Amino acid sequence: MTPIDPALVAQLSAVAVPTLSAMLYARGLRTRFLHGIVPANPAAARVVAPAVTIRAIPVREDMRDAVLKGEAPNLHRRFLSEAPAGAVVVFATGGAAHTSVLGDIIAMALHRQGVAGMVVDTGVSDLPTVAGMDFPVFHGGGSAPVPSGAAVMVVDRDLPVSIGPVAIFPDDIMVGDASGVVCIPRALAPEIAAEAVEKEKLEAWILEEIAAGAPLEGTYPPDAATKARYRAAMGG
Repeated sequence: MTPIDPALVAQLSAVAVPTLSAMLYARGLRTRFLHGIVPANPAAARVVAPAVTIRAIPVREDMRDAVLKGEAPNLHRRFLSEAPAGAVVVFATGGAAHTSVLGDIIAMALHRQGVAGMVVDTGVSDLPTVAGMDFPVFHGGGSAPVPSGAAVMVVDRDLPVSIGPVAIFPDDIMVGDASGVVCIPRALAPEIAAEAVEKEKLEAWILEEIAAGAPLEGTYPPDAATKARYRAAMGG
């Protein structure tokens, strides 16, 4: 895991996920928002951190039973216990939304390890308790008390995975807030962050203009005259 420059973290933390998604979309990256992935606790949802990935595939019962008997390693628990501080764990199962890969105990353990957050395409066990924690968990299945071992098994980590149609590579930057999660390719992040900060400044000014009685037509999206007024207001 490669840490993110603190200045970049500050920039990405200052803008909403929908704004970042819009900036990526405008650049032709139209699969970066994780549709259907929602925060367990919107009040604790803001996270900006590099991805570490865990991949699961459909279960093979003899291999699952070997783990249960102690004859094979429990990669699920091992990989989570080794997740580095400051990372977002992206746990991809191919969409086993009716199961859970974590509950309150695992969430607390990850929080104590210093993990920044978790993104899963499954549900969450003990969801009301997890939702009350100050630990960002984003999930795709709601409350799901069925253990993931009923459907999937962990096979590897630190490889590209997919959450729905979104390809996520290790060290991609995951940004999550109350609106959901967006995955930003690391190399593009500084440019996206700078553009998003400027976009939010413009849109905050436009909102004030609309509130003061400006017409929607020409103000949003801003036409040339509106952009000129904005530059003048900003002293540019």
